[in-house]
Amino acid sequence: MKKIMGIIWCVLLIGFSSLPAAAVQDTPRNIIIGQEESIQGDYFGAGDTIINSGKVNGDIYAAGSEFENGGEVTGDIILAAMNSKIGGKINGNLRLASNRTELTGEIGKNITALTESLLLAEEGAVDGNINVFASRVILNGIVGGDVRAASRRLEINGEIKGDVTASAEELYFGPNGKIQGNLTYTSEQEISIPEGAVTGHVEYRLPEPRRNRSQSMENLQKGWKYLHLIRKGVGMLAYLLIGFLSVYLFDKFMKNSAITMEEKPWHSVGIGLTALIVIPIAAVLMMFTVIGIPLGILSLILYGILLYLARLPVGLWIGRKILKNEEKSLLPMLLGLVILLLISYIPYIGRFISFAVLLFGIGTYLINIQRILKKDKPIEEL
Repeated sequence: MKKIMGIIWCVLLIGFSSLPAAAVQDTPRNIIIGQEESIQGDYFGAGDTIINSGKVNGDIYAAGSEFENGGEVTGDIILAAMNSKIGGKINGNLRLASNRTELTGEIGKNITALTESLLLAEEGAVDGNINVFASRVILNGIVGGDVRAASRRLEINGEIKGDVTASAEELYFGPNGKIQGNLTYTSEQEISIPEGAVTGHVEYRLPEPRRNRSQSMENLQKGWKYLHLIRKGVGMLAYLLIGFLSVYLFDKFMKNSAITMEEKPWHSVGIGLTALIVIPIAAVLMMFTVIGIPLGILSLILYGILLYLARLPVGLWIGRKILKNEEKSLLPMLLGLVILLLISYIPYIGRFISFAVLLFGIGTYLINIQRILKKDKPIEEL
């Protein structure tokens, strides 16, 4: 969960440019952690240039144009940057998305990288595994674990103590290239492995024939279609179950919401449209402050729930109009929801009606929540 939240933080950092952090900032866009600095706990930062020369007793979550590490990080580095130079010492993992990556330091655990080019310099060392997707991978340093690479060109001129599994158009061994484990590579052409370069066995695999690829893609597309239909069916059943629970647990509130929509339709639409626009903007603005971040995230979660449940009062209203003699709300709710769900699949018109339903639902919810908070007299039922 901690790593997932870190990835979410990186996304937020990219969008919001920078957040306050326990570091010295030369300018709002450049962040420098000096050599004498020590940060206790995880560090979050975003800017044009981020440089760590000190010590971070935790993880680093960073997003920027240029990132450079020359200090010590006791945890992981999770990074999104145009260019990154990783020196110093990282006791944990390195996970990054970057254009160009240069590794000159020591990585205590594993590397997971999505990058245009990855260079493990001669003085660099990775104690764990390397998992990389890149156009070009150059390994001149020491890798204590396995290497799994998908790249156009893979160059090995250092020592790899584990196995290598690679898919590459070109595989090159330098004079110092050494694999102590096994080598399994997939390429259009078999290469000549220098004598003594691989201690274990070598396995060469041809790429999957294009005919088989096309068939696999066709089967995959069919599978996705079936999965999509199953997902739609499960989604409809789940929504009907939610409708059942809503009238079972909150029958009075749902009835009042349906009545509000009939008595104040334009008022409901106006409030729904305003809330649809204002709530996410307000939530994002709150997250510009550290104190407001939890409130902003909570607001977005509640906003998503509000959008998801917006069809319920409209469905109940439609069902009550059709089943006028039905006193209980269950059958009208289920009937109305089935009608709305079927309408949503009609091309063009379905989207327009679904949007209108969204506005009505949000508006009626907020009007009745306001009444409850103000303890107004409930609306008389039809």
